[in-house]
Amino acid sequence: WPSAWFEPEFLAAAEAGTPEAWRALVTEVASEVFSFPFITRECCDFFVEEIYGFYESGLPAHRPNSMNRYGIVLNEIGMEPAVDILQKKFLQPLANALLPIGADFDEHHAFIVRYKMGEDLGLDMHTDNSDVTFNVCLGREFSGAGLQFCGNQGKSHHRKASALYRHERGRCVV
Repeated sequence: WPSAWFEPEFLAAAEAGTPEAWRALVTEVASEVFSFPFITRECCDFFVEEIYGFYESGLPAHRPNSMNRYGIVLNEIGMEPAVDILQKKFLQPLANALLPIGADFDEHHAFIVRYKMGEDLGLDMHTDNSDVTFNVCLGREFSGAGLQFCGNQGKSHHRKASALYRHERGRCVV
């Protein structure tokens, strides 16, 4: 991961490596939901071009989940080692600083989903099958892209709208 692919604020927090530096990076947009500047436009463009190249290859791709028909699992197209490094070097320390994880991540299900007019028009309310979800917007030109949070599972506010997050290119919401 070239340092030029990360936003300067993110790199500074990673280099400091302290819980305080990670917490100073993020904005809490809802209870235990955080947003932060993550990757540059150059990095977003790289990933989008890689995915377009894969689509153009005609190689088969599994759906990333039962809700999205247009997406690619990154591990299946040779990106697992890169995501392993990202997870271990950056995402694990960030998650440890923000959330009561209590353990190291031992795997990931990294995928990219394509949204476009006439395809996968929306997602029903759901709970991700993960300890932590990192959602990064790679999109170029788009409108909408709202991500609705609906409370914590097992709490009285679960399945009730609590915050609407508007994606920005290169930012991550966790």
